[in-house]
Amino acid sequence: MIEFRDPRVALKAHGLWAKKHFGQNFLVSPDVPSRIAHGGRAGAEDTVFEIGPGVGTLTRALAAVAGRVVALERDRDLVPVARAETESFGNVEVREGDVLDVDWAALCEELRDTQGRPPIIYGNLPYHLSTPIIVSLLEARHTWRRCCFLLQKEFADRVAAPPGDKACGSLSALAWTYAQPRRIFTVPAGAFHPKPKVTSAVLVMDARDDLPVEMGNERTFRTMVRALFNQRRKTARNALKQICPDPDAALAAAGLDARRRGETFTLEELGALSRAISAAE
Repeated sequence: MIEFRDPRVALKAHGLWAKKHFGQNFLVSPDVPSRIAHGGRAGAEDTVFEIGPGVGTLTRALAAVAGRVVALERDRDLVPVARAETESFGNVEVREGDVLDVDWAALCEELRDTQGRPPIIYGNLPYHLSTPIIVSLLEARHTWRRCCFLLQKEFADRVAAPPGDKACGSLSALAWTYAQPRRIFTVPAGAFHPKPKVTSAVLVMDARDDLPVEMGNERTFRTMVRALFNQRRKTARNALKQICPDPDAALAAAGLDARRRGETFTLEELGALSRAISAAE
């Protein structure tokens, strides 16, 4: 078991504080970092890529279980802190950079483990970046094996809601298409500094080797899903008008009632509709 280092001590030692505009909330609960590391099932043969190490709290827990850890921090003030906090581990590299600029394909090739497998992705994600980060990873699903993220609980629950579930949204539908998402445990607000106003949760997504449905053109599928779920109050017929010249014909070809709302469609029904739209393009 590694020694827990309270991030407040590291921040104070370097004359730093949590930056609200970066959405920084540091884990101060001693047991949570290890639970997250084990929740993502990283092992001695694995390479891990961590998004936003902060002062290295989760990084240290990952270094204790993984073969190699590469962490990317965009706050340049925290990069030297994370390096200092993890310097006793010989398997950690802290880099400076923005995750939204990452070329996932190139990173995957660089970070394949000793068995040639893509890395496992971890991160305590700020709320305002959670959606773009997860979308970018889902669209590059062959570049990672598993993701393990600490997120706001409400957001994690939405991602884990399967198509056909009332809570399902466009991100949920994409997550279930390209991965198998599940929430594994919650983290109370008191486990963070500064203390947020919401409960958090750990979400794990295992990348699918094979897609669960035939969808025709994948780009068409993603565009269709966004059209259906981003206009939840509209019928499928009306939601599809912006992307499909004849939505009634596509829905009929898929055997679906045009008066239904997209949020009620199962993954199989979404696949059938995407195939129909793709065939008409």
